[in-house]
Amino acid sequence: MCDRNGGRRLRQWLIEQIDSSLYPGLVWENDEKSLFRIPWKHAGKQDYNQAVDASIFKAWALFKGKFKEGDRAEPATWKTRLRCALNKSPDFEEVTDRSQLDISEPYKVYRIVPEEEQKCKLVGSCLNEMTERDCSSSEMETSTEDYLAIIKRSPSPAKDACQKPLLQDWWFYPPNTGSHAMDGYTTYMSEQVPHAFSQMILQFYYSGKAVSQVTTSRVEGCRLSVNQPITGEKNHVTESLENIRFPSAEYIASERQRQITKKLFGHLERGVLLSSNRQGIFIKRLCQGRVFWSGNCMQYKDRSVKLERDEIVKIFDTNQYIREFQHCYSNQLRLPDSKVTLCFGEEFPDGTPVHLKLIIVQIEQLGLKQLIDNSVKNYNTASLHLLPDPQMDPVQRLLPEPCTTHQRAFYRETPQITV
Repeated sequence: MCDRNGGRRLRQWLIEQIDSSLYPGLVWENDEKSLFRIPWKHAGKQDYNQAVDASIFKAWALFKGKFKEGDRAEPATWKTRLRCALNKSPDFEEVTDRSQLDISEPYKVYRIVPEEEQKCKLVGSCLNEMTERDCSSSEMETSTEDYLAIIKRSPSPAKDACQKPLLQDWWFYPPNTGSHAMDGYTTYMSEQVPHAFSQMILQFYYSGKAVSQVTTSRVEGCRLSVNQPITGEKNHVTESLENIRFPSAEYIASERQRQITKKLFGHLERGVLLSSNRQGIFIKRLCQGRVFWSGNCMQYKDRSVKLERDEIVKIFDTNQYIREFQHCYSNQLRLPDSKVTLCFGEEFPDGTPVHLKLIIVQIEQLGLKQLIDNSVKNYNTASLHLLPDPQMDPVQRLLPEPCTTHQRAFYRETPQITV
């Protein structure tokens, strides 16, 4: 029988804190007091105030005896402990549709689950056995329950198909065959660049370990999924797309992480569509599982960005990268990251070390890599010109201008995966 004492302890404690009104941003979301907001500002933000923004997380650490006044402050650890406790407790359920993480005062919304809705789920042992444990760094790496909580939150509710017309199948498009005026480059490079910019280098990491690298070959793009395309799924994929499958979970050494990754695969069957050209990299999420990304089209580098289902998103801007590269190279600054990172099933970036993420895929344009490598090799960026955009492509007409409506730093602190 499940021991729910730990869950009840958190539930009663948290309700008391909300009612106390002592913690800014920790408030009831509805009159019935079944939903509540909890502040969720990232510690890396310029206006982060530890005394205010970390107050509820610190209170939980004090209550649990994991921190006492005079100890070194660890707001990220405090936040992780309460997040893990909420996710593992049967009393709480995150309401992602109500959460607001892209505003100046971000917050998450949780629902207090009535007892009659709660059921014990056996996965080797009762999930609720972990509700009384806090998340030390070692537990975050090895706890099956932590990962099961991730998967529980991973699926996004299917949208009503009648709410929005289905996007046409030509979401991808052939590369422009016009000249690209790459002055100073050899004839060989000039001939290879168009096709190379449609090719992508995909690097797969499971729990921080590199397991595979694939270079796409078709100019139309690819579909990244767990299985082969579903027969008859004409609205989402055509035979022109290259099908790339996630590497087998058998590459994962830890038995528990291997099993959890396989469960996450169950939410990624339809996968994502990827397309690359001289304008940048585009993506369309089809799968039920949540997908988060980071790239140079992010408005805020320290906030997680989730892909919505069936929407085309530009996640990398090639010309923007070239401009930043030229500036950084000329001024001996840190070079910008030319890769886009996808994180499946878990928020990213969220302050959690990248090596703790179950599935990471990094994407890089082959053509851009060739041009940059050639430029660095010859110590010459003067001939590195912006790529022309002679006409508006179908995908571009469907997109807003996320990479031109805000100012960005010249280099990004995208977490690098250490193998």
